[in-house]
Amino acid sequence: MQQQPPLAIPDDSRAPTSDLLARIANLEHALRECDTAITELREQNAQLQAVIDHIPYAIYWKDRDLVYRGANRRFAADLDLGAPEAIIGRTDADLPWQAAEVAAFEAIDRRVLATQKPEYDDDETVIHPNGTQEWFETYKLPLVDASGKLIGVLATYNNITARKRAEATVDAQATLLQELSTPVIPITDQVLVLPLVGAIDSRRAQQVLAAVLDQLAASHAQIVFLDITGVPIIDTQVAHALIQTSQAVQLLGARLVLTGIRPEVAQALVGLGVELGAIVTYSTLQRGLADVPSLHALLTRAGK
Repeated sequence: MQQQPPLAIPDDSRAPTSDLLARIANLEHALRECDTAITELREQNAQLQAVIDHIPYAIYWKDRDLVYRGANRRFAADLDLGAPEAIIGRTDADLPWQAAEVAAFEAIDRRVLATQKPEYDDDETVIHPNGTQEWFETYKLPLVDASGKLIGVLATYNNITARKRAEATVDAQATLLQELSTPVIPITDQVLVLPLVGAIDSRRAQQVLAAVLDQLAASHAQIVFLDITGVPIIDTQVAHALIQTSQAVQLLGARLVLTGIRPEVAQALVGLGVELGAIVTYSTLQRGLADVPSLHALLTRAGK
């Protein structure tokens, strides 16, 4: 049997090697482009993080499962987390909130997700484990991606505790000033004195009336001296307030005595055509107090 010659295999090993090297070069180039793109994205993210870290409000965002996916440094500092990255992957249940607060926060988040409408609250409050209370002004809105797909909730808040406490202080001071501006002073069991100082508007007139009636109900006094020596201007509004107070006092079985009627005040009342009716008047509080026995006699004759 004749032996066949060996098959001739063409030597084309150079071509596959060349193609492989070209593919490797292309891959290396693509990897360098990817590395460059990743570096640029990291720099952009760092710049964005730096921007939101410098915003003077706390900012955070959650995914649709209400898991935290990011925050700024202010939010992390409020929770003593050290860095914004520490919040990622946590939920409100992992934070130092009370159970009722967690439920309230998550209810708002779910409502924002369901309605896809922002919500604003200027009276959100948190009670810390040490018992201190803080107030926040919060704004939550749906978070969407570039295609408009809903991906979570974005929120920002501002701690307004200092403002709330200042407002409470101002309110307390205003209440104190109101009480001081309408001091009803018992001279005896039967006599009250209310010295008025400063302008009288409709609000203060109501305060005067309420203060007098409250004190009358508590003391059962018979005579109320309303001294207007310190009231700079007597106009129609003030005159009507005085008449209304006198009528209310009479309904409680007492008598209003108006003191501090200076000449210019008397002239103003005449000019306004104001009839004070049955209100007893004196030029000074001192004269009125000196005439208390006569006033008691007058009440007795009137059958009180």
